[in-house]
Amino acid sequence: MLATPKMIITLTVMLCLSVLSGCETVPDVMPYQTMDLAEPVEILHTVIGGHPALKEPAVTLINSKSELDALGAGDLIGRDVNFYNEAVVLATLGEMPTSGYWINITTVHQEGDNLYIYGQANRPAADMMAGQVLTYPYCAVVIPKSGATGVRDQIESVEDQDPPM
Repeated sequence: MLATPKMIITLTVMLCLSVLSGCETVPDVMPYQTMDLAEPVEILHTVIGGHPALKEPAVTLINSKSELDALGAGDLIGRDVNFYNEAVVLATLGEMPTSGYWINITTVHQEGDNLYIYGQANRPAADMMAGQVLTYPYCAVVIPKSGATGVRDQIESVEDQDPPM
């Protein structure tokens, strides 16, 4: 069906009226798309490093010593964690082929039973000289135990950034 001049005029008028009448489209907002809906969670301790037991990329909530030990990386926190009052969020990049990769958790928010994990994951620039060595970057943060059962990854991918201090 071809559009007639009358149809085009009618559509144009309807479009103008909808704009003038204040009609708007409200995008669906998911809880992980805005930090306004979630409560901030205090980060008590942060460790950034590498550990060869962490071969797969993941963001994991660890609520017990047995869960931490099951990863084969019980020594990655750098201090004892009181799992009665504390939990660990672990973000890993998995096995990387060169140096220059790192991950950092900057903020944690809670919405209901979910923790929203914000941070950055860096990869070296394509033209950067990097050591040809397998690395296993991770970031672990200790937080107060909150009853959360799930994590939502909001880690931003960046390139050629300086590692966090």
